[in-house]
Amino acid sequence: MRFPGSNCDFDTLNFFKKAKHSAEFVWYREIKLPQYDLLVLPGGFAFGDRLYTRATEHYRIDPGALAVRSPVLKAIRQAARSGLPILGICNGFQILVKAGLLPGKILRNNSKKFFCDYAACKVVGGSFFRDKSMQEKSFTIPVAHGYGKYVVSKNERGKLERSGQVFLKYTKFNPNGSVANIAGVSNPQGTIFGMMPHPERSSDARYFMRAIEKYVAKN
Repeated sequence: MRFPGSNCDFDTLNFFKKAKHSAEFVWYREIKLPQYDLLVLPGGFAFGDRLYTRATEHYRIDPGALAVRSPVLKAIRQAARSGLPILGICNGFQILVKAGLLPGKILRNNSKKFFCDYAACKVVGGSFFRDKSMQEKSFTIPVAHGYGKYVVSKNERGKLERSGQVFLKYTKFNPNGSVANIAGVSNPQGTIFGMMPHPERSSDARYFMRAIEKYVAKN
């Protein structure tokens, strides 16, 4: 799914094409989608992460705020209701949270700075796309964001942990201050996944691709 300001769209497209899948772009103005096996919201800065209250030079940073008003969100919500698997990466994760398709909030990094580096992560809970072979495995995955701090209340966090919705955590270093080192969560049904790290840039990309392929084939 492409929005004005998406900048990881080609990275994500190539992630699937290298695995011999028929991936294609969907522009944010689309209101109906062909029959797909999976929807992916890539990283970047949809609409510049900016929200204007009126036609002036004044704005505030609010990742996903304009994206959720896009025509394509109607199609994404319909896909979510039908159980179609959806993956949101970085800005895509922010959009899914802002749209209410994933729980919690994503706020500015504790450092108040954009962070771009590698982060050690571990697959936990229900695992990435419910792939049991990835359970408890660690990966070093690139991250690049200024607003990546995942926040939920203590009670909500407990529910997410118990239900296996937290599927990815930072281990050696938390780059943004996320609650309980959370790096990725899913919806209760295990059909929508959001994560701040970029699997499409990872040297271990094949493991993430394999998990997606198995999930799609099974469902």
